[in-house]
Amino acid sequence: MKKLFTVLLILVVSAGFLAAEGAQEAAAGEYPNKPIQIIVPWGAGGRTDINARMFASVAPKYLGQPVVVINKAGGGSVIGGDYVAKAKPDGYTLLAITPGTNVFPVIFKKAPYGTFDFVPIGQIGSSTMAIASNPDRPWKNVQELVDYARALSGQVTYACVALKAPQLGFLRWADKAGLEFKHLPVGNDAEAVEAALGGHVDIAMTSSVATIISHAKAGKLNALMVFSEKRDANLPDTPTAIESGYPVVASPFTGLAGPKGLPQPVIDKLRSVFKQVIDDPDFLKVMKRIGESISPKFGDDFLEVWKNDFEGYSEIVRKMGVVQ
Repeated sequence: MKKLFTVLLILVVSAGFLAAEGAQEAAAGEYPNKPIQIIVPWGAGGRTDINARMFASVAPKYLGQPVVVINKAGGGSVIGGDYVAKAKPDGYTLLAITPGTNVFPVIFKKAPYGTFDFVPIGQIGSSTMAIASNPDRPWKNVQELVDYARALSGQVTYACVALKAPQLGFLRWADKAGLEFKHLPVGNDAEAVEAALGGHVDIAMTSSVATIISHAKAGKLNALMVFSEKRDANLPDTPTAIESGYPVVASPFTGLAGPKGLPQPVIDKLRSVFKQVIDDPDFLKVMKRIGESISPKFGDDFLEVWKNDFEGYSEIVRKMGVVQ
């Protein structure tokens, strides 16, 4: 009798496991069966918000469900990032991810989440960071700037947003070049550009060439170097850091991610839909109309961008002692 009871118990437990596994597969197969929300960790109207909303306007065509964009700004994108990192990993809460979300854990020891507490879906685009200076400065190119800054260590000034991609990217380059500069913190790219135009600082470091293109073409700023993998089409004569002899790539991205723990079928579905949206003529048309360039990376290739940033930024914040 005891042996029969044991056999029956094993059968019941096994059936339960099979049923649960079947339900999980069925759930994954049905995904998505309700609206999906994309959390934007920045305020409405910014680049990340616009990218997310353009994506959300086309994605339902391939998902079969509405996609709703919700802004959860604050803490330099940390509030929204933390919300998604701790969300149920079912594919219904996604994050419009930017370097700010990933860099935060590198800088703050008590960050509420880690850089890799997310699953990469894909990169929509990336901007080209650049350094520019007023033409009245005694250098005309990067090498002349390097020579000047080396002779006057710590006296050449630069303006950019503090402890975000622009400053960390600049510090990575300065470290490779063996240089020291004096930082003037500003609230955004526009303020950095104005400081350089007005001669209040020697160099402006911006997160996007969009803020300096018109000034460079007008001869009011001298675009010295960009930090992208390749030269920016808007500044074809401006060399990259790599071309200039400094192995630094730092390009602020906008992309899509989910919380760690997403089931593989859900990841596969989201990555497949992401590719469809990126190739969609309507999406490409509207992104071009608003002036956004597409530089897609998918899945693991997007993860490599995170790794490059994590390794580069971790190294520089440790060297510079800016961990908080």
